[in-house]
Amino acid sequence: MSEGKGGPTAALEKASDVIDAIGGALCAGLFGAMTLVVIVGVFFRYVVNAPLSWTEEISRYLMIWGASVGISLGVRAEEHVGLTVILDAIKSRPVRMVFHTCIYLMVLGFVSVMFYYSLAMTRDGKYMQMQSLDMSMVIAFAAVPVAMLLAIAQLTLMYLLKFARGDDKPRGTTVIDI
Repeated sequence: MSEGKGGPTAALEKASDVIDAIGGALCAGLFGAMTLVVIVGVFFRYVVNAPLSWTEEISRYLMIWGASVGISLGVRAEEHVGLTVILDAIKSRPVRMVFHTCIYLMVLGFVSVMFYYSLAMTRDGKYMQMQSLDMSMVIAFAAVPVAMLLAIAQLTLMYLLKFARGDDKPRGTTVIDI
């Protein structure tokens, strides 16, 4: 694949940027909303002395959604757990790419299984209600399949970019003085 401005890697990077922007905006909005709900809950409980029954549940589901959507942000930044000790020790590019491929396939397999089973869980959520609100649990359960779809897309794009660029070189070690 070429690395020209309009080449395939540019299209892959653009798609990855779009997914990252969507995930980042969703996380910011969800965690911002969660913060506001918690502040409202604390205010009504300790200042007004009239606790609201729904703030804890809503803030919990907003946090679940935010953390779930954040998975794709971690994939993009390559900040998830990896086998870097082994990968950094391998000097041969072809061997390193084989390891990268195996790791990506294992993670993709796990995320795909999560997606598949989360669809059934979400479907079954229509028969359940949130405790403090008269709302279906589908809203809460849908966080997992949405997050897994974003992660699958980002994993696929990041692997294709890594393969196209050949940027599988060992990372440098960062020393932090304490």
